[in-house]
Amino acid sequence: MGSGGTKTTTVPTKGEMPEDLKNIRAKVYEKILPGIESYNADDWNTARQTANQALSQQQQLLSQIPNALNQGSNIANEIATLARTGNIPSGLANNLNTSVNQELQSSMGTMLNNLASRGVVNSSIMSQGVSDLSKQAADAYNRNYLTAYQTALTGMNSALQGQQKNLDAVTTGVYTLGKIPEQVYEGTAAQLMPAFNLWKAMQSSYDNTDTFDTIVSQESSSCITGDTRVRLWSGHEIPVSDLTGAHRLLAWDFDNGRPVIALLTAFFKRNGDKEYDVIRVKFEDGSSVGVVKEHLFFDLTEGKFVAINKDSQDFIGHEFAKINGAGKVIPVKVKDIFLDGTVTETYAPQTAWLNFVAEGFITGNDGQLGLCNRFDFDTNSMAYDMEKKGADLEKYGLLEYDEFKEIVSQAFFDSHRFEEFSVAFGKGLLDKEQFKAYLKELSDCFIV
Repeated sequence: MGSGGTKTTTVPTKGEMPEDLKNIRAKVYEKILPGIESYNADDWNTARQTANQALSQQQQLLSQIPNALNQGSNIANEIATLARTGNIPSGLANNLNTSVNQELQSSMGTMLNNLASRGVVNSSIMSQGVSDLSKQAADAYNRNYLTAYQTALTGMNSALQGQQKNLDAVTTGVYTLGKIPEQVYEGTAAQLMPAFNLWKAMQSSYDNTDTFDTIVSQESSSCITGDTRVRLWSGHEIPVSDLTGAHRLLAWDFDNGRPVIALLTAFFKRNGDKEYDVIRVKFEDGSSVGVVKEHLFFDLTEGKFVAINKDSQDFIGHEFAKINGAGKVIPVKVKDIFLDGTVTETYAPQTAWLNFVAEGFITGNDGQLGLCNRFDFDTNSMAYDMEKKGADLEKYGLLEYDEFKEIVSQAFFDSHRFEEFSVAFGKGLLDKEQFKAYLKELSDCFIV
């Protein structure tokens, strides 16, 4: 499904799995299967409830932090004000004045009583007594002020320490609650981890070593030049000529409006002596794609996939969909479309999503325009208009595998969502019988 119209052959480079590897897998399966079979899926619900409850409590604690910080800041400001001005709080100042007055009243009474008992009360003696009282008043005030100052400072410091302890307790609680989801999910998954680790080991060894080399005859044509970079799921970009079945491509999922990992389901290469004109599509951001014969791009201006060929100058100025490093779709304008030399090797990767990413752009192979546009798009979400999609499926129904079982495998049928192709046929975007003939001619290239 992608290019040309001639017979092709696929040569996988990986042979039969070695017997010793089969024996090792069988022994590992024997050890881990009892745990898998006894696994209780309800544990996930319990884990999710526990995790959600912990996260809810964490949010409550987080909401307390701003108030706790404000209270601590207010206390610190009070301490700074006391140290700078020496003004003790009004309550302590009132107590200080009361204490000094009481002490002076006691001293005044003592002095007058002593003078009266001696029968001596004249102006010189009174002046001396008042002078003594003034000294006593100053001493009393200084003594009581220092006590009040120390009391105020000690109280504020204790309050600040208490507030800091409260803040520490809140932050510790936030951290502890934040670890709970990871802990409960790890505990729930522990029983399945041996099987998961085995799967990862197999994926990184024998299961990922396929390198499919599909040779297409000279008379056919493909879609992009060998130096065009295709983006992998990891984010790396490699020339399409280096692509193998071991790679995982980046594609776009229009059902959910997001990037998705994509396996190669077919890989068309044309090797030969015949030369093909290269159609160069240049963009305003400096990127370009070399197209042979025809290639599909998602046109944000049109709101659908369009086919670019040598006669596509009308698309200059249109905005095409490009995926940036953050996995978001951005619009990039077409600057020019022109003939740019010749090549003898061209390539057309095929994924179950009917698209892949070339030089950052969401692209598809020639011959699939009707399939790619079978549903209407919402360019804001970069997804199908689900309401219209539902109406289309209800109107045109679904295809059955039996109709294609002589042409493609059940896995190929299911992965490409053939059942939905009924909409393309029903809308007249694609002729069913021509499509079947096309599949039969290229079926030897299918990897799945």
